[in-house]
Amino acid sequence: MNKFVEFVDQKVSPPLMKLGENRYMVAVKNGMILTVPFTIIGSIFMVLAQFPAEGYQSVIEPYKNVLMVPTSVTFNILGLIAVVGISYSLAKVYQIDSIRSVLMSLVCFLLVQTGLNEEGVYILNTGNFGTLGVFAAIIVSFIVVELYRFCLKRNLSIRMPETVPPAISKSFEILMPLLLSISLFWVIRILLNFDINAALNALFSPLVMGLNTLPGIVLFMFLRSLLWCVGIHGGAVLSVADPIFLTMLGANAEAFATGQPAPYITAAGFVNFIFIGGGGATMMLVIFMMFSKEKGLRTLGRLSFPSSLFEINEPIVFGAPVVLNPVLMIPYTLCNCLLAIIAYLLMHFNLIGRPVATVPWTTPPILMQYLTAGGDWRAAVYGVFALVLTGAIYYPFFKMLEKQRLEIAELEEKSELTAVEVVSEVEVR
Repeated sequence: MNKFVEFVDQKVSPPLMKLGENRYMVAVKNGMILTVPFTIIGSIFMVLAQFPAEGYQSVIEPYKNVLMVPTSVTFNILGLIAVVGISYSLAKVYQIDSIRSVLMSLVCFLLVQTGLNEEGVYILNTGNFGTLGVFAAIIVSFIVVELYRFCLKRNLSIRMPETVPPAISKSFEILMPLLLSISLFWVIRILLNFDINAALNALFSPLVMGLNTLPGIVLFMFLRSLLWCVGIHGGAVLSVADPIFLTMLGANAEAFATGQPAPYITAAGFVNFIFIGGGGATMMLVIFMMFSKEKGLRTLGRLSFPSSLFEINEPIVFGAPVVLNPVLMIPYTLCNCLLAIIAYLLMHFNLIGRPVATVPWTTPPILMQYLTAGGDWRAAVYGVFALVLTGAIYYPFFKMLEKQRLEIAELEEKSELTAVEVVSEVEVR
């Protein structure tokens, strides 16, 4: 086991850490986080409009279109939000003007979404403002900010006299990068008639399909677990996949809103069926620790329970610890992978609902699964089942850990008694 931990620490972690610390990956991660509150609010209204109860639907039917407006507004502009967040984050990394970077990127993103209609007139394709435009948002943000940075480094900008107000001077400063950016995307989209959005979606479609397969998602969860087991934030390092999962969620939400089957299983929110009490499904481990015979585990369990109930399990991961602990690394990884398999198969055979809504990641277990599946009671039953199953997996390993801790405490107590006896004997002499 020690050799395996050493292999992960030395061979697997460094390249993934390097990827996660890459400035572009950091910008994507921070930028995509900006979409989360919008998807949460949009999901709330979607669940209210589409709650799967016959009596409720008969009452709400006249108001359904009204309730769906916030959902349409939020989900259908996620690409726009992404381009704002990513360009802003990358500009911050380079310490250049962020608001102007955002505006330039936004304009170029809109240019990319332009196309001819049936009358031969160029119009904006608003259908790509949502999750279908996320990949284009990433590339456009990177190119525009890099062009802006290049112009600043090469002094390719119009410098105004010092007497000119800073706001006006800054506006003239971006004329050259703005001209270069707009010209580039104008040539690509209009003159060459190259659909960047369609090309990028086609390019990333194998990744989308790969992560929507059982082997793909299990491998993803295995890597994420291994990173956490050596003390690295797996979610942050592998956040490169977030745009893919978000694109899936957009398609699921659209299908759910129209009463169609959700096409993707592993859309954003699928991890809610795995992280029962946090990554590694540690809720039951915390509960066992609360009643442990060993004082340290008991104290840590009771202190950690409130945070674990709201899906925050860092106190356990670093306090028990799970990190670099062969006893707990096994069930931590096993629970993640096993629940991924079970949830995937249940959704594949339509025994529980697929992810169609974003809920706050601090939502307690059972309620989280219920809401993520759009109010599917079977998902709540799955949440209860997952607690029981992970409890059965963690219990023998918890007892091993407890036994180790009790033995260590007993040895320490004996050592202290021996030391006291020696001191007493010396004082007598």
